[in-house]
Amino acid sequence: MEKSSTMLFLLNLCIISGIVVIRRCNATTYFVGDSSGWDISSDLESWTSGKRFSSGDVLMFQYSSTHSVYEVDKNNYQNCNSTDAIRTFTNGNTTVSLSKPGDRFFVCGNRLHCFSGMRLRVNVEGNAPSQSPVGSPQASAAGILQPSSKQNNPATGVASSATRFNGSGSSGSSMGIFVYLMVLAFPFIWSYCD
Repeated sequence: MEKSSTMLFLLNLCIISGIVVIRRCNATTYFVGDSSGWDISSDLESWTSGKRFSSGDVLMFQYSSTHSVYEVDKNNYQNCNSTDAIRTFTNGNTTVSLSKPGDRFFVCGNRLHCFSGMRLRVNVEGNAPSQSPVGSPQASAAGILQPSSKQNNPATGVASSATRFNGSGSSGSSMGIFVYLMVLAFPFIWSYCD
């Protein structure tokens, strides 16, 4: 009895791990402002139109030393106020994970830049996985990252098959081997999705 409950636990652990990997692989990385980046010349208001942001997606802000990224609340966003920022970034290459549903607000720390359009409101949708391909954008020859989009990208799936394990005899040892291989492969699968 104890052996089958252990096997059931390990099978559930593998299933949960697989779901976590699949959700992580389905996340989309958005380059804010596309090729213009986080800059005063970018039309950030129209950049968000047509995009669906989901929990797990990532925003990449690429900007020069004359700019910064401040995550603020709605009131500070409307007033271009960065004094009570939730988070502040100044490194020129900022990654922000959209970890939960709701509105997120970003402004440039230079108030004049913010009033000129360097502010971004992102509505993060619930827990439904993104409909985007697996993988990450590639760098161009000049080293500038290319923008990504969820539009017109076919979803990529991986076919799999599973052996039925009943917890007795050689199937039990097969399950142990399967779990061992999953534990070994998990870090590699996880890093593949980055």
